[in-house]
Amino acid sequence: MTDYTGKNIFEKIGAFIPGYKGYSEKEGRRDTDKLLRMEIAKHMDSLKSILNKPIRQQVDEKKMEHINEIDRIKRNVDLIANQIRYANYGECGFFDVVQVDTKDLDKLYRFDLELKEETDKLTNIINKLQYSENLKKDCSSIIDVLSALSEKISNRDKVIMEVK
Repeated sequence: MTDYTGKNIFEKIGAFIPGYKGYSEKEGRRDTDKLLRMEIAKHMDSLKSILNKPIRQQVDEKKMEHINEIDRIKRNVDLIANQIRYANYGECGFFDVVQVDTKDLDKLYRFDLELKEETDKLTNIINKLQYSENLKKDCSSIIDVLSALSEKISNRDKVIMEVK
């Protein structure tokens, strides 16, 4: 997990986005927001391959009862990745400096940064799945986390409406 200590919100976001332009460039705001979401979605996509480890482990140990649950997690991860990838990012002028106050933009950027941090936490939980003592319970917990994350992403539109 990346250490964000002592950085402002823009440095935090820029720390993990390849091709980061910076939010201060008016013409780059929309692109940067999209880059941020694409990076988070790409991160979510990478979780699917991590989930193959416990599936293989279950097959190797001939314990097939939890494979459907892990597969359900993979499907939900894929749905959330696409939810992030195709999230609304405002109307044409939404990112114009004149239209939206910097404090309001910070609210949206903070929301997206929190989304990134939550996907990092999810990664840690999924990485531990292959060492789980109670796979059924842990899979259920991950499904709950994914459900909450999906709901949060759905609320992104509300944040956009608040900053208009």
